[in-house]
Amino acid sequence: MNTILVTGCAGFIGSNITEFLLKKGYKVIGIDNFNNYYSPKIKHYNIKDFETNPNFLLLSQDLTNYDFVKNLFEKTKINSVIHLAAYAGVTYSFEEPLLYVKNNEEVTTNLLEMCVRNKVSNFIFASTSSVYGENPTPFIESMSTDFPLAPYPASKKASEIMAYVYSKTYNLNVSILRFFNPLGIRIRPDLALTKLIRSALFGDEFPQYQDLNSTGRDYCDLENIMISIHYLLQNPVKYEIFNLGNSSPTTLGGLVEVVREVTGKRVNLVRMPERKGEMQVTFADSSKAERLIKYNTKTPLKKIVEKYYNWYLNQEEWYQKGNY
Repeated sequence: MNTILVTGCAGFIGSNITEFLLKKGYKVIGIDNFNNYYSPKIKHYNIKDFETNPNFLLLSQDLTNYDFVKNLFEKTKINSVIHLAAYAGVTYSFEEPLLYVKNNEEVTTNLLEMCVRNKVSNFIFASTSSVYGENPTPFIESMSTDFPLAPYPASKKASEIMAYVYSKTYNLNVSILRFFNPLGIRIRPDLALTKLIRSALFGDEFPQYQDLNSTGRDYCDLENIMISIHYLLQNPVKYEIFNLGNSSPTTLGGLVEVVREVTGKRVNLVRMPERKGEMQVTFADSSKAERLIKYNTKTPLKKIVEKYYNWYLNQEEWYQKGNY
């Protein structure tokens, strides 16, 4: 039985990929530090359905603890690493840039080093569409990403470069996955879809930082991402970068309208000042991922939102209302 290390296992993407892998029969070692970037109560809620699975080992640890990471790799046979843990978010990265350097760049480098020292064959790294900055759309993997607009994407770009060095120098298999805007169950409470659903159901104010019609995001189905990650576990690549989007950006106004259609209710929009570092449009050319790693970009946004909404309605009241 292959053992997969999943960092950030209690987050949105981490909890979903952990559950997905457990259902596929893998053994998963999950690491999460349950920090307060958003409520740890949410993260514990994310893993409740599989926390007692005998093939899952949860380690509540901080990856900035080098000795912990070193001891884990030396004492445990790990076949692959899926590195999802990171400080995310453009706005907060302007307030705490050193936090992003330590938790994103340094942690990634430590994990790469441990993979090489302990003969782990496969490293899958979660990057971000934000590395593209002000490039023309659609974004293609071959574009220069030397000019990100905030410390967060800069830390991800630096991690990508370090991963390339380790792949080139030590023959480590590395997949760089540039996530665009994944949607799915357990999505972070600070992201737009959760806030829009809550606004529709309970009348909460939705802070509108962007123009409804001039900005756009490439929303995609997390399930499709997980299928491609599983493919890369079975079919490692030497070093490749993949865009994982939906190749069809939607304006904020378009997302608001989809939420209205799905819920049958209107949302309470409150215009806010625009935030620095935000990209106007994210738009993936995901044809490389479609061709090489079985990625699907054909899931309609309404279907994705309906799936999330139906799941959301079955969650506990405190979760629905945001009483974290």
